[in-house]
Amino acid sequence: MPTRRIHRTRHLGAAVFLLAVTAGCAPGQAAGSTPTSTPPGTPTAPGPPTVTAVPNMLDVSDLVLPIEPYLFTDRQVGRLYRAKAVLTESCMRRFGHSWPAPTGPIPETGTLNPANTAHRYGITDAAEAARHGYHPAPGSVPPQAKEKSTGPKPGREAMLVLRGLKPDGTPADTDSRGRRLPAGGCQGEAVKALSGDPQKLGNPELVGAINIGSYRDSQRDPRVVAVFRAWSRCMKRHDDDYTYADPTQPPGKDPEFSGPTAGRAELALAKADVACKQETNVVGIWSSVDAAYQRRAMAEKQRELAAVQQDIRTQLSNADKALAGRH
Repeated sequence: MPTRRIHRTRHLGAAVFLLAVTAGCAPGQAAGSTPTSTPPGTPTAPGPPTVTAVPNMLDVSDLVLPIEPYLFTDRQVGRLYRAKAVLTESCMRRFGHSWPAPTGPIPETGTLNPANTAHRYGITDAAEAARHGYHPAPGSVPPQAKEKSTGPKPGREAMLVLRGLKPDGTPADTDSRGRRLPAGGCQGEAVKALSGDPQKLGNPELVGAINIGSYRDSQRDPRVVAVFRAWSRCMKRHDDDYTYADPTQPPGKDPEFSGPTAGRAELALAKADVACKQETNVVGIWSSVDAAYQRRAMAEKQRELAAVQQDIRTQLSNADKALAGRH
């Protein structure tokens, strides 16, 4: 272990969840962002919700949170984006512009778990922590797709048709030849064909607010605060330099741990992190409280959530129609 102190007390929010969940964000959600205010209609209730049973757990591979049936999976998001691209290409071609849609299989984005429980509570796999620390295991995170330029950049007219916006950002009703443009341009037409609304695709705001809100609120819950303190004391027992207030963010961004692979200091810290999560049952308590906040919020929005499930089916059915014959 290095002689200098590794870290000071952490005061962390939902950053790790939001960072890790970007692969699971649907088109309607901004990846890596936290709402600055509670969206209109977000369910609220005073006091901590009731938790009837708390499992003793560390493994999250089978954990399913209540909101997950109302969220698009990563594969489904991939289908929506591909369908949007295919429909956009067709619209652009109709206006005389080349806008090739991607070909080949729909790429995997990593997790198939829409609420990202694999990373929601930090590292939990002792074997992976011992081998890779806070670094992802080789091959567990697919490389980011890079757009390839196949020709000259689209001109002003093509962008006008694509987005339905003039260069100054105001809506355009027609193209330069006087042909009427769809609302939001060809992209808006594609989105409307999938969801019925040219400005909305993927998870609605309410579902994202419940998913992110329960994660945020659970960290303020007295039961979770207590287990965080127990975890913190456990870490301190492992090494006097492990002065962490809670386990919500691993030190992977620290310059000391920014190399391509984990060093001895990082591996030791990660192993202690997982061991203390197991000793104090952080995951069992935290996930139970997290789920309780979701259930309470969902109980107040049953009608809206039923409509969300129907909307998911509609969007995916429309995407499948658009993708028919495109593999």
